[in-house]
Amino acid sequence: MPKYAYRCDRCKEVFEVVHSIKEKLEVCEECKGLLIRIPSRTFINSGQKKESSPGKVGDLVKDHIEESRRELRKEQERIGSEEYK
Repeated sequence: MPKYAYRCDRCKEVFEVVHSIKEKLEVCEECKGLLIRIPSRTFINSGQKKESSPGKVGDLVKDHIEESRRELRKEQERIGSEEYK
């Protein structure tokens, strides 16, 4: 599932949440303010090849997927280590 960033219009808290593309959070759990989804950074290809290019687009996508998997594993470990009362 994709990760989305939100900012509360009232308390200005910024946080990320993993949820379905069909879902959209609207109310801040902390202060009940209006949540605004922060657009994610996108990859823009200008069509010009640069000598300092880090690699092919496919390689960049693979790197991004691996980074997302690492972040997901960390989050799963964090959630698994929390004590529930």
